[in-house]
Amino acid sequence: MQKVRVLHIFARMNRGGAETLIINVFRNIDREKFQFDFLVHSEEEGHYDQEIKELGGNIYHVSHPRKNILNFKKEVEKVLRENGPYDVIHSHIFTFSGYVLNIARKEGVPIRIAQSHTTKDRYSSGILRNIYRKFMKRLILKNATDLLGCSIEACKSLFGPECFNKSNTKIIRNGIDLESFKKVEEGSFLNLRDELHLNPEIKLIGHIGRFVEVKNHSRLIKIFSLLCNEIDNVHLVLVGDGPLKNEINDLIKQYGIQDKVHMLGIRSDVPEILANLDLFLLPSLYEGIPLVLIEAQAVGLKCIASNAVSSEVDIGAELVKFVDLDLDDTIWVKAIKEELENSNRNISLKKEEIKRAGYDIKELVKDLSFLYSRVKF
Repeated sequence: MQKVRVLHIFARMNRGGAETLIINVFRNIDREKFQFDFLVHSEEEGHYDQEIKELGGNIYHVSHPRKNILNFKKEVEKVLRENGPYDVIHSHIFTFSGYVLNIARKEGVPIRIAQSHTTKDRYSSGILRNIYRKFMKRLILKNATDLLGCSIEACKSLFGPECFNKSNTKIIRNGIDLESFKKVEEGSFLNLRDELHLNPEIKLIGHIGRFVEVKNHSRLIKIFSLLCNEIDNVHLVLVGDGPLKNEINDLIKQYGIQDKVHMLGIRSDVPEILANLDLFLLPSLYEGIPLVLIEAQAVGLKCIASNAVSSEVDIGAELVKFVDLDLDDTIWVKAIKEELENSNRNISLKKEEIKRAGYDIKELVKDLSFLYSRVKF
């Protein structure tokens, strides 16, 4: 039996939410039936490149479209012609998906999927940017056979407010792999306080995410510095990497809280780190359905998120509190203090809640397997 051949389109395969989601799918999908390859517009190696190869996938690096859009187009066409035919193009690059799917349609790829993982792009609005967005969204609607989004708002943001009138629009939940929580379930996970040489009584607040503007680290650090003025036995753990890391590090020093903030870099033991925390903070400026917030709830961790995060992220275990971004920092500090006072670090795997809310990776794999295999089976 011939495999269904799927080409995923990303900027780069780093440990972002969308990238981690698709790698989780790759780990769990039937690789006897499905071949996953990846096209990225970055010459640098991504964090997942090696695993992609180990799982049997290919990764194709093409030049960035901003350097030369015609060269980018030629390189994408070359990948499709020399390594195809592909049954599916699955694009994860927000508005620019329109351009890529247009190429895919002309090259005869039968299933062309645009997936929205967020509610906004990272660019400010101006006349040219708005014209670009409008044009690319039209290209998506013209060239995509399937419109997927992680939430209602993520779909409306990319495909338009009337997108659910179309039969090809579908919400695909950001599933997590519950198998990766086995150590948490068994109670045999690392002791982060020991690793950081901290007193067992220290309260640990955590944030996991790339050091980019949307994650709002600068606001997070300011709020935490105010919290330190009121609570002595509290520390902050930051997991991730990104272009603003040094800038945030400088801000931490500026507030004089460097002895209470721990930058752990990129980690592969995220479920275990979450299981060590007393509270998870996500003051993002905008989001789709942040995977890490699902993971945090999976271990029974209390979370405070900005109101820019969709309420669809709540798995119904009474673990998420939403705070308005426009509220004063002192309101955030008060909310954090209240949650810390009520925190008893009662870690338990919320398997059934995750499954009921539709955030089990196995459900996502079923949905995508059905979409991908329409041509062949």
